[in-house]
Amino acid sequence: MIYQKLPDSEKVTQVLPEGKQLPLEGLYLGQRLAAKSAKIGRSLVITDFLTDRNGVIAKADEHHHFQVPVELKNASDWRLSQELMAQADIIISGGSYIKRVSVPGNHAEDILYQFEPGGEFEKLGKWRLEAGYKKRSPDLAIVTRSLDFKIPEEVLRMDRRIVIFTIYGIANSAKAKALTTSGTVVIGAGDEGIDGNRLIDTLSNGMGYRVIMMATGPSVLELLLEANRLDLFYVTEAQREISFDDSSTVKTILPNGEKVNELKEFLITHRYIQENVFTEDGSRISQFFIRYDKKGI
Repeated sequence: MIYQKLPDSEKVTQVLPEGKQLPLEGLYLGQRLAAKSAKIGRSLVITDFLTDRNGVIAKADEHHHFQVPVELKNASDWRLSQELMAQADIIISGGSYIKRVSVPGNHAEDILYQFEPGGEFEKLGKWRLEAGYKKRSPDLAIVTRSLDFKIPEEVLRMDRRIVIFTIYGIANSAKAKALTTSGTVVIGAGDEGIDGNRLIDTLSNGMGYRVIMMATGPSVLELLLEANRLDLFYVTEAQREISFDDSSTVKTILPNGEKVNELKEFLITHRYIQENVFTEDGSRISQFFIRYDKKGI
């Protein structure tokens, strides 16, 4: 998805930890996540979501595929999300996303190629190399309960590690063995579902990743929260409400209408306000960029 280019003069107002004006570009790069990982002496696990006021993150389209509502999509949020991804050593995605991007003409947002030469954020790929990362793009972890997808050949040729976490029975299947022969690592991480502790322990202690970013949907977020393994929770809250008649046609960031600010284990440490934001449907809104830190880190 190509978003409208940001003007070079785009600014935000920081409210926390202190009030001041800051340029939007570089806002999240300046948070130096690798240094924070080093400071706490372990891997840092982060995620990022774009929501409306009520926590809605996706709405079903005419084909019953859940998409980020066009009323929320905007270049500023997407830029900052990419700045977080650029600092990650590995991105956690889902099998459903890999399946979607393999379909010609799909409208899935690009989290596979955007830092490569010719990609929308190739400058961030260059930033990674200059910052000491060995590759333009982070490695890729896929969380899935089935292997009914094919990893794109372009990704397999990009010299990045690909690891799949699935249930034990699937990890021992013929399909898993075939993936292993192509260089992909397949790991069993639970009997009925994926265990969040096994997932993060393997990526951090087993594989040595410093910054781990979860960039998929609320089901994997729930795994991380249940295992108490999420450290930084970034939320862009667009100041509008997505209308719907049937709750089954939308997805929310947390189940049962729960709000992120109601999670007792997190505190707001950074908050920014941006005004006059143009969304993909042509509307103009304001939005908040909020960082929640797990208590004690």
